[in-house]
Amino acid sequence: MASVHIAGQTDVGRSRHDNQDTFISQPLWSAQDALLVVIDGVGGYAGGAEAAGLARESITQYMATPTGDTLTMLREAVIYANNQIVRQRQQDPSLGRMCCVLTAAVADAATSKLLYVHVGDTRLYRFRQQELEKLTHDHSLVGVREDANQLTEREAMRHPRRNEILRDVGSVMHRVDDPDFLESGETDFLPGDALLLCSDGLTDMLTRATITDVLTQPLPADEQITELIRLANEQGGQDNITVVLAQHLAEDAASIADAPVREPVRTSEPPPDLLARVAGHQPTPVPSRTRKPWLVVLGVVLLGAVLTALLWPRANSIQPATSSQPTAADSAVSFPSAEPISSTATLANPQPDSTR
Repeated sequence: MASVHIAGQTDVGRSRHDNQDTFISQPLWSAQDALLVVIDGVGGYAGGAEAAGLARESITQYMATPTGDTLTMLREAVIYANNQIVRQRQQDPSLGRMCCVLTAAVADAATSKLLYVHVGDTRLYRFRQQELEKLTHDHSLVGVREDANQLTEREAMRHPRRNEILRDVGSVMHRVDDPDFLESGETDFLPGDALLLCSDGLTDMLTRATITDVLTQPLPADEQITELIRLANEQGGQDNITVVLAQHLAEDAASIADAPVREPVRTSEPPPDLLARVAGHQPTPVPSRTRKPWLVVLGVVLLGAVLTALLWPRANSIQPATSSQPTAADSAVSFPSAEPISSTATLANPQPDSTR
């Protein structure tokens, strides 16, 4: 009988005065599946924390009731969060540039599946049989080169432009079928596996080898997270640090060794010419973790096109499919002023009537 243990923590770090990170680590529709999200508000602009909090509340509300294919719902939830942030930016000029990056996942112990959606430079890893595998691609200038093996991990961690991102949540309106925005995929989540979602405040401080050493220790998820955050702060803690862990526990250890290993199936990946675009990009002075000026100019040109002006009302936003979820009138979603610092839960096999 399998179960899932989930936990999450966020820490301000040692160099920042406020925490613009937040997370979701909670059961979803039954006792065997969980919603896991790490959100990092983009610094350099006012409103990073507000954007992260709005994304958290929007995704939680959208995923509250199952309405069909789970991966489609997760993609729609991120689009919904994106468009809610855009509306709030339009209403409050002081927050006119707020945005965030995020990685969202649904871990299902009953089906042994992992579904995920990703935008930006937060990360999703799977830890299996002492090996840490990165499942998402970084949408950042340095991350693209690291993923293409043009930079070593150490070189990427020390690069002066490592925080300049190529995609974010909240800059412009999107539809779920827009190209070059969401990265999403599906893969195995087997007994014995662990999932790690984190902000770059962790991976800019700790190497993959150090993270692997901590995950190898026979500790509960919340204690492993505490140790990862401690080590990141010990290395300088230059940014907010957020970590979410999910452990798929199994009674029969033999089932782990016999489990098949499958490659992740990605329904959306970075475009093949992304590396060429990054290579041709000219350096421009920008604040930390800001969007690139050439992307902003491109967005303005596209928004000014006549075709976009004609189609805009029909492509406004994704809306929840049931009356119990947010509606188009919800131009601003409220969210708690105090973000959770940590959360821990164990999801065990439910009785037949325990789903919600």
